[in-house]
Amino acid sequence: MNNRSMPAQEFLCAVALNALIPLASERTLQAAYYILRGRKANQTLQDVHLYHLYPYYRMFPRFPKEDWDKIISTLLQNRLVVPLTGLGGNAKPSFLVTEIGSRQAAEWRSKYELEKWNAPFTDSGMAERTELFWQRLHLLVQTVSQLLAGDLGFLPVVTDKKVQCWVKEQLAYQRARAIWQEQLGDELLMLWGDLPKKVQMLLAGQLSGASQVGKTLGQLVTQQNESPYYLHLPFRYGLAMSIRRLQAEAEQFPLLSRLVVQADKRDARLTESAARTYALVQRGLSIAEIAAVRKIKQSTVEDHLAEIALRCPEWDYSPYLDPALGEQIVRMSEQLQTSRLRLIKDRLGASVSYLQIRLALARRQGAKET
Repeated sequence: MNNRSMPAQEFLCAVALNALIPLASERTLQAAYYILRGRKANQTLQDVHLYHLYPYYRMFPRFPKEDWDKIISTLLQNRLVVPLTGLGGNAKPSFLVTEIGSRQAAEWRSKYELEKWNAPFTDSGMAERTELFWQRLHLLVQTVSQLLAGDLGFLPVVTDKKVQCWVKEQLAYQRARAIWQEQLGDELLMLWGDLPKKVQMLLAGQLSGASQVGKTLGQLVTQQNESPYYLHLPFRYGLAMSIRRLQAEAEQFPLLSRLVVQADKRDARLTESAARTYALVQRGLSIAEIAAVRKIKQSTVEDHLAEIALRCPEWDYSPYLDPALGEQIVRMSEQLQTSRLRLIKDRLGASVSYLQIRLALARRQGAKET
């Protein structure tokens, strides 16, 4: 590898290349970009599920398109990936990862510890859960610190009104405020004590309080001489590991475990919108009726059904897909060695719908993950 060809952006090339590998010959080069940004479009969420790209979903929510284009150009110039012309009338172009690219991806995975930092991200919802958890924690620590200092004339570090209301509810009563002031520090020390020192510093260094203005990740980057994109991985790793521990050991963290409790009674396996759809499915409503009740598109309801098929093995989807047809779809996918819906549909014919193909593939993927 010519080191002069990709100095500053090597880490981003490492992430992009490893995210692209499962998509090779199946999707366009832009598909990985949409996953890294956390796009909520039907195709992107389907790709995350089908190709098990959960760690990469919403990894960099504000990733500029021009930066992505530079990375792809670098990967192409260095022959780590090569273009693949689409076959057929409306087929989109795809790409292949070369042998050199596969070796380079493995080398970078090891160098940047991608498997370690990605380990807690086993579903597409974790990225958004970490964001909410961090906002709640950040504002809670700031508010409790200001309470201890007797100074409530401060500007909140989090401006989201829902998060602000949540923190106010936690500190609504004098006794509750006293408990948070007494125990918050101890619970945080216990929660983060087993994390790598680097992760601890990234988490604690961004917290604000009465006597400390939290640094931004950009400021911490300057101190450590690291890429801001790279430091984002151990940071989000720390948040995800915190969430998992609080869920598994809630009794050990009576205060902090509240940060990961769902505000409603929805099915935690599903995204919020899909869970609402699932509740209506269980009441026997049709796709059209659910779309009308929820004021969403029928295509969105179908997206939710595919998510339910993936995440809820107990769901009987036979009203939408005959089990025998489902087996036929899976066999065709394996025969063609592809999960591309259009290719499968072209072989099975017009009588098979895209929804039926999606349900069959989602159920197959869900069975693999359980």
